[in-house]
Amino acid sequence: MFNINRNYELAENEGSSLQTGNKYIVLHETTNIGAKANASYFKNNWATTQTYVQYVIGDGGKIYQVGADGYQAWGAGSYANANSPVQIELARTTDKATFKKDYATFVNFARSKAKQYGIPCTLDGSGNGIKTHKWISENIWGSHTDPVESYLEPFWGITHEQLTHDIAVGIEDVVEPKKTFTNINNVVTTLKGNVKAYATYKLDGSANSTTDIAPGTGWISAGIEMINGEPQYCIGGNIYIPQSITTFKDKVLINSDIPVHAVNLKGEVVGANLDGGSAWKYAAVVNVPKVGYCYKIATDMYLPLKYAQGSGYKG
Repeated sequence: MFNINRNYELAENEGSSLQTGNKYIVLHETTNIGAKANASYFKNNWATTQTYVQYVIGDGGKIYQVGADGYQAWGAGSYANANSPVQIELARTTDKATFKKDYATFVNFARSKAKQYGIPCTLDGSGNGIKTHKWISENIWGSHTDPVESYLEPFWGITHEQLTHDIAVGIEDVVEPKKTFTNINNVVTTLKGNVKAYATYKLDGSANSTTDIAPGTGWISAGIEMINGEPQYCIGGNIYIPQSITTFKDKVLINSDIPVHAVNLKGEVVGANLDGGSAWKYAAVVNVPKVGYCYKIATDMYLPLKYAQGSGYKG
């Protein structure tokens, strides 16, 4: 029924050798784009990051296996890991047709694995069942809110109630998302660079010691903040990456579908409106009175950060 890609499956001497109990199937989302890239990252970094799951789903309904069924994955804390024979990550996408396939496979595959291990096809109820990572955080351990609050609902309109229904009955017809996500608004990509991984930061400027990200990977940003003297994109709960490690290292792409305005150093609107989607080099980031932080894109011409790709602004 399901075609599983095993190119990134851990070898026998990799990952945990501990078997699990059969209480939960845990549902996650990756926070970044592309299932193949995430599966590859788990395969190549499981030992250093101490994180991986059994399956990653995405790229148009494809399934990539990483960990072995029935053996502990490292995705949801010690108790959940010890009692979940399968944990599944849903990779993000900005394409509507791709998401429809991904979501249907995510739901139906979770149901299939639950039935295989005698686990009820109920979402976030009491006792055994299919659990979101948020349920694990609220009832056992952790602080994650995936996959519903972090991805499914804000980006595609799939509520917890909808996911609960779909987990209970399955999906025959591919679901139609209630929202359409616009590509240019939020996607940022890390530089390929000659590095193994990039550090991420918290809003207070301190490093996230357990959350590094791979070079050349795409991420959906929820906003831009000034941290440690430079713009940083929010790619998860209190997880930020500097603009300087992305393909927007020295430029800004206006993320509006309509023209936007620039201001001068006094905060006054100046010049003609700037076309949505146009790219501009910037010389510095300046805190403009009454406006806030802005990219300096010309002499006495400043573009508010909120208009840049990665800010979530939609015009």
